[in-house]
Amino acid sequence: MTGNDLIFQLFALLLGLSIAELLAGLGRAWRISSGATRTRQKVRIGWLVPMLGLLLLCDQTHFWVSAYGIRSQLAFNYWTMLTILAIIGGYYVLSTFVFPDDPADWPDFDDYYLTTNRIVIGGMFVVNFATLLHLARQLSLGLDPATLPFAQHWSSLLAVFLYFPGLVALWFVKSPRWNLALLIFMITLLLIGAFGSTLLPIP
Repeated sequence: MTGNDLIFQLFALLLGLSIAELLAGLGRAWRISSGATRTRQKVRIGWLVPMLGLLLLCDQTHFWVSAYGIRSQLAFNYWTMLTILAIIGGYYVLSTFVFPDDPADWPDFDDYYLTTNRIVIGGMFVVNFATLLHLARQLSLGLDPATLPFAQHWSSLLAVFLYFPGLVALWFVKSPRWNLALLIFMITLLLIGAFGSTLLPIP
């Protein structure tokens, strides 16, 4: 096993824990809304918190695929370890903010979303920007752009370019209706990017 394989396996485990945190939150919300889990008082789940959870899930999956594509070109050193730890550790911390610890404390999950969404959205912006800076550094050191999954097709590149403005819009928009619309748009962007990565490479 090479040092690069060790890095990827170590942080794949941490990212897996982050994804498990989100899946547990989605499962708990579904159980409450379906009546399978009873709470001390009636809880309205709504759409905002689950959609934010789905967005973060898609974002983390996108990062995982991108990291896998460049794993062989990562330098096995302390700086690389710290950079990846900051990115994936950031994902894990953000995952703990998406769903409330005790649903009964928030009878309306939309209220919880409007209270904490800027923490998650702002954190996602920082994590993705840090990832972009790290990729830019790797490109300057000779990384082949063709190894990046999102650089394989124009639709994937378009999704990447629109993603950051979408996060900025989510930061500023306060209307629950517009938040939901933007969350759906952002998830759709990432799905388009995922589909584009399966198509023919850019000529």
